[in-house]
Amino acid sequence: MNVTIIGAGSIGLLAAAKLALNGHEISVVCRRKHQADEIKKGIIYINRNKSQRIDVRVSDHLSPEHTDLLIVAVKSNHIPSVVAMIKNVYQGSKLPDLLFIQNGMGHLSSIDLLAHNVLVGVVEHGARKINESTVEHTGSGVVRISTYAGVPNRVTALSSEDFPIFYENDWYAMLAKKLVINCAINPLSSIYHVLNGELLHNARFYSLMREIVKETCGVLQLEFERSWNDVQLVCRRTSANTSSMLADVTAGRVTEIDAITGYILKEAEACGKHVPFSRFVYDSVKGLEMVTR
Repeated sequence: MNVTIIGAGSIGLLAAAKLALNGHEISVVCRRKHQADEIKKGIIYINRNKSQRIDVRVSDHLSPEHTDLLIVAVKSNHIPSVVAMIKNVYQGSKLPDLLFIQNGMGHLSSIDLLAHNVLVGVVEHGARKINESTVEHTGSGVVRISTYAGVPNRVTALSSEDFPIFYENDWYAMLAKKLVINCAINPLSSIYHVLNGELLHNARFYSLMREIVKETCGVLQLEFERSWNDVQLVCRRTSANTSSMLADVTAGRVTEIDAITGYILKEAEACGKHVPFSRFVYDSVKGLEMVTR
């Protein structure tokens, strides 16, 4: 398949590398010309201390050339501008099927503006961007996708043994399950500047995380025990990992707290639920953004 990936962060680079290794024609679109120039030399993919250089096409702007699938791999706070760019570039041209792979659910209102064949997905791989063109695969997992709007192709042709892609029938259940995990792990790891596993080992952090999961499940109408088990499992599997939100705070970047906990606060307000723990972590992360930027 011909696949265009917008965004060259850790997940964008990982997806580009894995799909190119499996024989697909990959084009990467990134914002900065400097990064595009580095990627033109090849993506360096590192897995288990072995590295490979992978050639892909790259540009610092999106063009309306034919592609079978457009994967949007930018952070959620960039989605409104990316959606506007897509609409502008493809006006008068046939818009390809779209796949959005963001944390949280705050980006959905922007996706609604496209009124096209749209898939949403969650990435359960661990990845760390080392420099502009190098990505380390820190944990293998799966990619789950589901139809959000229209009648897109299920893109099962992209799935492979070492980069499996599973189709889910219920997009809301898929995103909500991942959202609980993000709400539990990302803010606390960022506030207390700890690796994911410390949230299980420190009794105080563990208690806070459990309360956040309770609140989130109440808002999203999910079963608490199942969700709590999922959160603990992810914490164990990624115990040595730095969450993406902690990486953003450390680097002085805007986090995805608005799309994650911010979404829960809006939904809680709409249904009249009191979520003090979620409010605490939201305000704390927003405060850290003000200090570190």
